[in-house]
Amino acid sequence: MEPPQQAHPSSLETTETTETPDRSGPARSLAGRAEEIRALDAFLEQAATVGAALVVTGDPGIGKSALLAHATAQAVTQWGALVRHVAGAEFEADLSYAGLHQLLMSDATDLSSLSAAHRSALETALGLRTGSPPERLLLTSATLALLRNLSEPAPVLLVLDDIHWMDRATAGVLSLVARRLTGSRIGMLLALRTGEESFFDRATIQELRVDPLDDDAATTLLETTRPGLHPSVQHRIVAEAGGNPLALIELQRVITTDQESGADSLPTTLPLTARLRRMFAARVSSLPAPTRRLLLLAALDNGAGAALMRVIAASDHDLEPAESDGMVSVDRRGHRVTFAHPLVRAAVVDLASAPERRAAHRRLADLADDPDVRALHRAEAALAPDELVASHLEGLATRMLDRGDGVRSAALLLRAAELSPAPTQRARRLAQAAFVGAHVTGNLGGAAALLDRARAEDPDATETLQVAVAAASHLLNNDGDIDTAHGILSGALSQTSVSGPPSTTDARTIENAVVTLMTICSFGGRIGLWAAFDDAVSRFGPLLSAPVRVAATTFADPAHSTPEQLRELDRLVDALDDTCSPMEVVEIAQARWYVGRVPRAPLERIVEAGRVGDTVALAAQALLMLAVDDFFAGAWDEAAAHAEEAVRVCEERDYALLLWGARLPGMLLAAARGDTIHLETAHARMRQWALPRNALAVRTFTAYVDGLAALSQSRYREALDHYRSVTEPGVFPPHEQVTPWMVMDLVEAAVRCGEPAMARAHVRAAADTGIPLLSTRSQFLWRGAQALSADDADYPELFDAIVGDPSSTQWPFDLGRLELAYGERLRRDRAMRRARPHLESARERFSALGAAPWTARAEAMLGATGPTRRVGATQATELTAQELQVARLAASGLSNREIGEQLFLSPRTVGAHLYRVFPKLGVTSRAALRDALTAREY
Repeated sequence: MEPPQQAHPSSLETTETTETPDRSGPARSLAGRAEEIRALDAFLEQAATVGAALVVTGDPGIGKSALLAHATAQAVTQWGALVRHVAGAEFEADLSYAGLHQLLMSDATDLSSLSAAHRSALETALGLRTGSPPERLLLTSATLALLRNLSEPAPVLLVLDDIHWMDRATAGVLSLVARRLTGSRIGMLLALRTGEESFFDRATIQELRVDPLDDDAATTLLETTRPGLHPSVQHRIVAEAGGNPLALIELQRVITTDQESGADSLPTTLPLTARLRRMFAARVSSLPAPTRRLLLLAALDNGAGAALMRVIAASDHDLEPAESDGMVSVDRRGHRVTFAHPLVRAAVVDLASAPERRAAHRRLADLADDPDVRALHRAEAALAPDELVASHLEGLATRMLDRGDGVRSAALLLRAAELSPAPTQRARRLAQAAFVGAHVTGNLGGAAALLDRARAEDPDATETLQVAVAAASHLLNNDGDIDTAHGILSGALSQTSVSGPPSTTDARTIENAVVTLMTICSFGGRIGLWAAFDDAVSRFGPLLSAPVRVAATTFADPAHSTPEQLRELDRLVDALDDTCSPMEVVEIAQARWYVGRVPRAPLERIVEAGRVGDTVALAAQALLMLAVDDFFAGAWDEAAAHAEEAVRVCEERDYALLLWGARLPGMLLAAARGDTIHLETAHARMRQWALPRNALAVRTFTAYVDGLAALSQSRYREALDHYRSVTEPGVFPPHEQVTPWMVMDLVEAAVRCGEPAMARAHVRAAADTGIPLLSTRSQFLWRGAQALSADDADYPELFDAIVGDPSSTQWPFDLGRLELAYGERLRRDRAMRRARPHLESARERFSALGAAPWTARAEAMLGATGPTRRVGATQATELTAQELQVARLAASGLSNREIGEQLFLSPRTVGAHLYRVFPKLGVTSRAALRDALTAREY
């Protein structure tokens, strides 16, 4: 049956219920409900053609009313249906036929077309006339007759919400109507809360159960309704909402601005809004007081385990009402009490008074065997400062950070600061929390607020190393003020001295300062900045961890890494496992970044933790390193995905400085694929932001990328100029971090420019510096550079050795470049048969990567090694393969010199070829070459 063309007005009567999560945007509450929507659409089609009934069931707030609203809209727009809406109301449950009156009484209802008996029965039931109550079957027949009359011009949809509150008389009549809809164009759509009883007989009605949203759908809904939440806050709301859409909407409203930014921690359980309290607290509040006390212990338990279970076992009868009601279940073997829904747990805590909660925490502290658990509960029970508890919380915060829980670490430091009696201790712990926010969890706004609080607590705190580290980290990551951050940190380090055995806190603060200073110097990109870093490493070396001591060379000055340092780094990488601190993983990965492959699995774990908010800032760094590693390994789709996520994380969390670093892998991909628009846009953004802030490393990185882009476009002189802006051939300056990556690039550019002596000088300098010893990749690049710069007698042997080495396939893009260069030299030496396999292999590698400019070069070179080709069906003359290749390159805009550099020909020879090409194609200028080749189906 086709939907009617003319839609009838709906007599929809709106009634506010607790089921609709967000009336302002009903579509938003349907995230994750694709399956339910398909079921409703199928029901509507059946109802509009042959009649049908469907009951939607689910917990309070699960979104039943939102689904009913969707069905109502679909019925009107798609089927032109007349919609009648009944919403059960608790206060009308005892009024006979209250629901039927709401359903049938409207201006559009006409009873005159009914038989006298039917009209009399309905008028009596609806209170339009007095008389004896009509028999149920007669009233059912009358209702059905009226609905059939209404459905003649268009289908009718009856929407019955909250049928658990529908009066008994209406429920009885409509139950019978629902059984008799077959053959009509009437649909009956009902909604019922799970666990509620109703007078409506649903025995023969199909049920659509609405389950809680999964975490992905819940996150989508949350992002739509409250964008910009920190992932840790988002994750917490999703966890406590338990897939309930209404709870997802409501719990956002209890998050304060400071909690959202990280300037304040989230409470043990999120408080309930009045709306949620009405829905979830009623069952809890009706429980006996001893039951609620036991539930409060279970809700606040943070590790009492078996001891708490002994308390519960001793009062088992007190817990029975909650168990019988299905609010909790007791896992006696696992020593835990499980709440039926996270919001039930939240309601237990929410209904307890502050003294009751403190008393529960004190009892749990007494029950706990673990000192950390005792400290946590004593901190929650404390009413006054307590340095002993604060000190224990600070130590626990350090251990939590080492385990990867940056959010919990920051929260513990904040509570430790609150419990600190001395202003200096409060300021120090607030500064530590600020550092964790800026460097680990990605709460830059909160870090700034915490620094302000630290300075307010102790004006002299600005002189301490802890505040200097936090301030420098915040400045670096947010505003990118390189010189100010460098001055703050180098000054504080120069004033720091360690007399006697340093405490763990002092050593960690010094290490954080050295690592942050290394990052500042790296982004600053100026040799003068590194002096303060080298001095700090020299002074505090014995206090630094092995990863930081190694990174002080392998990251800060990779070209000059010693064999001993490289062996130590390999040992550190091999020792990485799930127990390693995320900060340690990033430090080791950074130490390996310029000299070899990064440890992928540990970095991927950090990325996963960042997605739930634990290590957001570290995850951005991990994504950047993974993306560059993917690029080198030829996993370019993965590189693009990691790069895009890194950029998104930096943009969302305002990591301005790290953002331009995150753009690097995307720029490398654009350079190799010939995407000049992306490259130019990213290039401009990076330089516009970085250069005014003296983040001059941007020049080095863009030169590295621009050199590759120029190589991709066969603009070799331009490429060489870019590389020489980083380092002169034959020189590996200190602290020029990218030089090990560009050994082969610089040599190729020099060779193509006709500067073999320059190229060979760089190959020798790389060997003397120890570049081939840095890693397998560094050795590959050096061998490739050696082959590219070899003379005519030696190049075949060198190329054969590297392209024939199975390990070379780890780097398909660079291997393809070498095969292309080898094929070109063989073609120049007239060894066409030997050249073609290498050129074909290069073409395949480039094509698989989507490196279009390189693919085109390989194809063109293959064409130059093949037979002559007739250009045009009617053309009497022919172009040789060499002439065709020269014509193609000239048509692309290259000069004779640039064409010669690519084809290993002199500019004079190129000119001679063009002299013969012009008359063959019937043109007189280079500008006409492209049209002539295109016109002749080239």
